[in-house]
Amino acid sequence: MLTVGKAIGGGIPAGAYGLSAELADRLLGRDDLDLVDMGGVGGTLAGNALSVAAMRATLEHVLTDEAFGRMAKLSERFEAGVRAGIDAHALPWSVSRLGARTEYRFASPAPRTGTESEAAGDAELEDFLHVHLANRGILLTPFHSMALMCPDTTEADVDTHTEVFAAALAELAG
Repeated sequence: MLTVGKAIGGGIPAGAYGLSAELADRLLGRDDLDLVDMGGVGGTLAGNALSVAAMRATLEHVLTDEAFGRMAKLSERFEAGVRAGIDAHALPWSVSRLGARTEYRFASPAPRTGTESEAAGDAELEDFLHVHLANRGILLTPFHSMALMCPDTTEADVDTHTEVFAAALAELAG
């Protein structure tokens, strides 16, 4: 079974799900399930023109093999830049990457559970890094230090983050 949320609509509220024929047959064969509203019918956003158009545009122009391959390579470059900064200052931090998404955390090894992730949080340090980067034209996700590469991201964008991130770490190291 697969579920996809806003990512399939480029950030516009949308959703899709898919399942194997075998699982569908098993579910449809049960009489103890309420399958009347399993498609999300009744929600304000269910199947509206904007969500459907956003999903189509995302699938046709963004989530393509060519675009994803390029974004994943940029994410590898971003990860290497972050790792170099962490290693240069021997920080007990980690960086992880999944496809076009890279995130750094204030723990090593990287957190594996929600509890570990919460324990690794440092609001003051995170605020410093976010403000430092934002003041130099780099915006990360507001609730953690994560970057998603997109089809418009360039090597220069990634290299700018690497440079500004290194400067922030140097300032922290004093």
